Amino acid sequence: MLSPDHPNSLQASSLVRLVSSVAAVSLVAAAGVVALEAFSQTRPAFQIPAIALTLAAGGLAIYAGALAVSGRRSAALLWWGVSLGLLVLMPILQVLPLDYNTTLLLDVKALAPPPWPYAAAIPLLLFLILDASIPSRRGDETSHLFLFMGLASSVVFLFFATVLVGHVAERSALIIIPQRLFLSVLAPLAISGLIVLGAALVRKGFALEGIALLLAIGLGIEFVSTWSYDGPHFIEEASYTPYARFPLLPVLAGTIPGILTAATGLLAVWELYVRGGGEDAPAPNLEPAEAGQPI
Repeated sequence: MLSPDHPNSLQASSLVRLVSSVAAVSLVAAAGVVALEAFSQTRPAFQIPAIALTLAAGGLAIYAGALAVSGRRSAALLWWGVSLGLLVLMPILQVLPLDYNTTLLLDVKALAPPPWPYAAAIPLLLFLILDASIPSRRGDETSHLFLFMGLASSVVFLFFATVLVGHVAERSALIIIPQRLFLSVLAPLAISGLIVLGAALVRKGFALEGIALLLAIGLGIEFVSTWSYDGPHFIEEASYTPYARFPLLPVLAGTIPGILTAATGLLAVWELYVRGGGEDAPAPNLEPAEAGQPI
């Protein structure tokens, strides 16, 4: 068990504080964006619950970070999970796989904020949850650059992929195919989560699994993005149809984050197997933090 003044414990606590603070700040900014976006809606007042819940999610992120640093890991995981659940579920209300053909369903849809303002907070909160819940196989031997690249690739992909889906939905039959639209919105969330999972696995000592996941996801995103340069092929009715900002959006949503994700995996290979950075690494912490002990 690491003592509170152990260097690894202090480093882990600093990381938790930093990531949870950045997530909270991004959610405050997201609340402001949702408020500004509300003026373009037909019923702006319906965005008030989303703004309030976004600010509440930011507060929960900070609160959970404080709990984690003080050693109350289970409580921290609970509140991080609640915050993450709010951020995922609120935009999903707009693309549920059903026809919005009643007044009640249209009111529910009007409550949903756009997903892209949460593109930074969702990967950060997921990383905090995974980092606190996955047991360590050995001490962390990766650099801060590796973590930054992994999280940045997830954020960039999620942001531009959601923008891409929204852009295509507004200009094609995708908007009237609820099941396809629902899956098109969930797919970027799932892929972004896999990128974060790969980075977390490498940091926790599951190097081969994490590196393989990062390389597979990065190269897969790269392939799909180049395939989409002449049109959004994920909906048959729009295949080979030129849209404004194509292929720019596939480049931003796929080519760049794909390269960054694959490069993150290659950086892990360099740090762990080529450079031999693990030779002077501190002793591993194989025991999870318990109640009352800092992580």
